[in-house]
Amino acid sequence: MTEEKAVPIARAIRLNGILDLYHQVHGGNRFPVNVEQLILDVPETFQTGEPIVVQGNKLDPEFEGALFNLNAGEASPPSWAVVYNTSITSPGRIRFTLAHELGHYLCHRKFQDQFNCNEADTLEWDTPERQMENEANHFASYLLMPRKDFETQVGSNEFDLDVLGSCADRYGVSLTAAVRKCLEFTRHRAVLVMSYQGVVQYACGSATGKWCAIALNKRLPNGTKRSLPANCATMTSSATNVDRLGAKMSARVWFPQEPAEMPLREMRIVSDQYRQTMTLLVLPPELKPWERNKKEADDV
Repeated sequence: MTEEKAVPIARAIRLNGILDLYHQVHGGNRFPVNVEQLILDVPETFQTGEPIVVQGNKLDPEFEGALFNLNAGEASPPSWAVVYNTSITSPGRIRFTLAHELGHYLCHRKFQDQFNCNEADTLEWDTPERQMENEANHFASYLLMPRKDFETQVGSNEFDLDVLGSCADRYGVSLTAAVRKCLEFTRHRAVLVMSYQGVVQYACGSATGKWCAIALNKRLPNGTKRSLPANCATMTSSATNVDRLGAKMSARVWFPQEPAEMPLREMRIVSDQYRQTMTLLVLPPELKPWERNKKEADDV
């Protein structure tokens, strides 16, 4: 595990241990995490001496959330405010935003006085600011969706958007967040593709699917983003916006370098609200070049 992930994940695991113990003693619903209350309790739990308030305001839809030191520039000890956008209608996005800002508080508050997280998409990948944003995301992911519990929920079930949708409901997060979490540990060769009007916005893959994701993220020679394959189900099945279980097709529809006999299962959900389409691709394990040659020889 990289240092970038180790510290925020360790702090999320510590908080989850506290939450587990609390619910063992007092009962109540362990999930989804009541992040707003948790934020208010953390200064006392960790004896930081730096209190926090949580404020919801109706702001520009592009704004996600922020963490501010209300006493910045003053001699008095820091006092913090977590701000989130009530214009966001998805409770899952709000919960993840609050957890993200808590991650900044626990991991980064000694480094700067303000974290304005709607700026994240404009940051260069190798900047300290981007690293802190990634760390806050890792913290939020592990706080809201503890890996051991998540793996128990998935179990031996079919890897599809129906199962992952149930996980999203359990943890009170968006389906996108649940899929990305599962990609961190699944053994399936899987790729999440987010697109808008038939153009790939970004793709991310599981450990065995990362090279497929890299191929989709790679821009064309003229610098433009790649379009979705014209004959994939996401483009051709416009009669329905939801297919949680998946349509089977040749893997070459998406990845021309795959063997001709390699299948692929494509699931999708179109979100009118966020103007994006989520596509989940699941492939069998990759055939190495020497394995492909052996199979071709056996077929002769």
